[in-house]
Amino acid sequence: MSPRRLALIPARSGSKGVADKNVREVGGRPLLLRAIDVARAAGLFDTIHLSTDSPAYAELAREAGLEVPFLRPAELARDTSLVADAIADAVERLAAAGQDFDTLTLLEPSSPLRTPEIVREVTLAAESEGFDAAFTVSPVPRHYHPLKQYEIDARGEASFCHPEARPNVNRQELSETFVRNGFCYAVRVASFLETHSIGGKRARAFVTPGPAISIDTEQDLDDARRALES
Repeated sequence: MSPRRLALIPARSGSKGVADKNVREVGGRPLLLRAIDVARAAGLFDTIHLSTDSPAYAELAREAGLEVPFLRPAELARDTSLVADAIADAVERLAAAGQDFDTLTLLEPSSPLRTPEIVREVTLAAESEGFDAAFTVSPVPRHYHPLKQYEIDARGEASFCHPEARPNVNRQELSETFVRNGFCYAVRVASFLETHSIGGKRARAFVTPGPAISIDTEQDLDDARRALES
């Protein structure tokens, strides 16, 4: 029997960097609706659920055909709120309504360059043997490698961040490193409930091709629009 899969789209209304970020348009489509579109096109999910504190966002999702049976509590939609707490709230309330899931995929509207293929790959990777989670990453340019990074104290004195760093290191000696890019996260629900982490206990990394943009500024919006037009 196939796993029951939930696509969860978190969209709180109080973004300060970009006002109403989750409904700003990229490629002629609000970010929130782009996330719903990609979840549907992935063709994997039994339920697509919007976690939001905003009645306006909820109504936009309903107009797009989603059921939004409840709003996120205000205390889980502050600047300091953890997305893991919002995930737990949604999972528990859906379970109380008789909807249980084996796998949860998190699709933040702020990553508009993701594709349905990426969502499928990451979701299935979280379900593969030996793993309980998966997420997308992008390569870090070698000139930003951890062995080249410094900390600067209050006096302005510089010291290496990494204990194995040294003043002279050839680029060829540096291993490739990666950073999470926010395109997609997936986790087995049982593991999330045990760890309260979208990373589970043992996660696979999926390296995404091309640029990765997460919307935090107006410049990010402009960059995403240009990327989609190219």
